[in-house]
Amino acid sequence: MSSQLESLQNEFNSLISQYQTTYSNYINTINTNTLMTVPNSAFASPTTISVISGSSLDSCTTDCSANVSCSGATFNTTLSNCTLFSGNGNIISSTESTAVVQQAMYYSYQLKQLNQQLLEINKQMMDITKQNYNNFQENQTQTQNQSTTINYNYNILKNEKIEIEKMIRQFETLNSAYDNGNINITSNYYTYILLLLFVIILVFVLLTFSLPNQKGGSSKDKSNTTRNNIFQSFDLLNFFGSIFEFITLPLKFFI
Repeated sequence: MSSQLESLQNEFNSLISQYQTTYSNYINTINTNTLMTVPNSAFASPTTISVISGSSLDSCTTDCSANVSCSGATFNTTLSNCTLFSGNGNIISSTESTAVVQQAMYYSYQLKQLNQQLLEINKQMMDITKQNYNNFQENQTQTQNQSTTINYNYNILKNEKIEIEKMIRQFETLNSAYDNGNINITSNYYTYILLLLFVIILVFVLLTFSLPNQKGGSSKDKSNTTRNNIFQSFDLLNFFGSIFEFITLPLKFFI
């Protein structure tokens, strides 16, 4: 409960207590003709009995009490006159007068004023309650909207998380494939190096056996034999060179 509403509630409870006391006094005096004075007020009635000049408040009260037809009177403090009335009337506000009325009328007048105050306070309480309810509804709507937005953002982030995980897996797969490819290239590279060494050794061996020492025969025969062996060696070199080029050709696609 807001402080303003709590203050109005306390004031309302206080007026209710006064209202109950005044109502009880009204019930107790409703069948009596006892008069009482009400400052800053006047008794207003359409029927005037008489106007007494040079009067006082006590004399005005006594004159009204002595007249059976008098239902109320007004003493003008400025003019010092007393006006007696008969019939039904009302108590009205007047700063220059004092009303002389029956106690039951005074209490009924008080009940009327208290009732009006209670109605005004009750209306203020209803307006505050309505405003608080509207604020509550507005806050509840804002809370619902915020909750909807949060859930929407959560779903988006959740979907993006799935996409990010897919991208990470794809990257890891590509990275793994790249690493495996590098391993295969390195492995193939060493394999071709070994093949190259093998070919070189093989050529060397063939050249060694193709050029034997010539101990017998003429110098011309030896020269012809040497020349033939050289030509054969070149043919072998060309042959193994073609083989080496064929073997190392795939290496160009891996490096």
